[in-house]
Amino acid sequence: MRNGGGPRASLAIWDMDPLLAGKAFPFIRVAPRPAKPRAAGLTILADRGIGLNRQADLLEVSAEYIDMAKMGIGAWRLLSEEMLRRKIEAYHAATVKVFLAGDATEAAFMQGVSAQFYDMARSHGVDAVEVSSAQVTMSLADKCALVRLAREQGLEVVAEAGQKGQEDWTRSVPYVLRQIEAYRAAGAWKVLIQAEGINEDVDQFKSDFVLSIAARVDIADLIFQAKDAAAQLWYVSTFGNAVNLDVDDHQILDLELLRRGIRKRGIFGLLGAL
Repeated sequence: MRNGGGPRASLAIWDMDPLLAGKAFPFIRVAPRPAKPRAAGLTILADRGIGLNRQADLLEVSAEYIDMAKMGIGAWRLLSEEMLRRKIEAYHAATVKVFLAGDATEAAFMQGVSAQFYDMARSHGVDAVEVSSAQVTMSLADKCALVRLAREQGLEVVAEAGQKGQEDWTRSVPYVLRQIEAYRAAGAWKVLIQAEGINEDVDQFKSDFVLSIAARVDIADLIFQAKDAAAQLWYVSTFGNAVNLDVDDHQILDLELLRRGIRKRGIFGLLGAL
């Protein structure tokens, strides 16, 4: 039986990956991944209001594989100050950054309290905020103004391209590219590509649209929403480990396995030859 040149040689790929130091079955080789802080290949966790116990379990098992927690759908508006503080502290203790997303951020815009919202977010230890228009009609100029305002408050910004509940936003690649360009010029850290209209609520995954965007924009500057296994497989198979993905909390280990080739067909023959 081939052993890759002896016990020491068989651990060569493992030795390259400090992320797996101390993990079980070290003699089984898997594709390496950079440890945090990563510049690309980010995994963004969608936290829709999970409790502290579930959060603790998740971080105990998967903290090394989570780069950022997106506290979504405005659920944080219903949490107590103490609960929110404890959740943010727990993420930070696991070297997971936090950003606020969801409808409540748009409500702040509609009510004219965005500056107050960003100031309080920063005081709570939030690292970033999302600028989106899922529930409100907002011009590109308004969204870019919010990007600049948040940056002035010391927050990173994830700006969303696309429109929830509408499939036709994908019909114009040039306009989406214009959005991305404007967000980046305004100071956005990343641009999140909305899944609805691409791989959610559609009859067929619009891979041509995604490839048209990726052909013109560095994918390291983008985050793609991918909440189903088929979409995750396509993104990783197409773009490799450099792709940044927004997934649900129960998908973290599945995605990490996919990034390392464990769940890709034909990978074991490749690893056996290393």
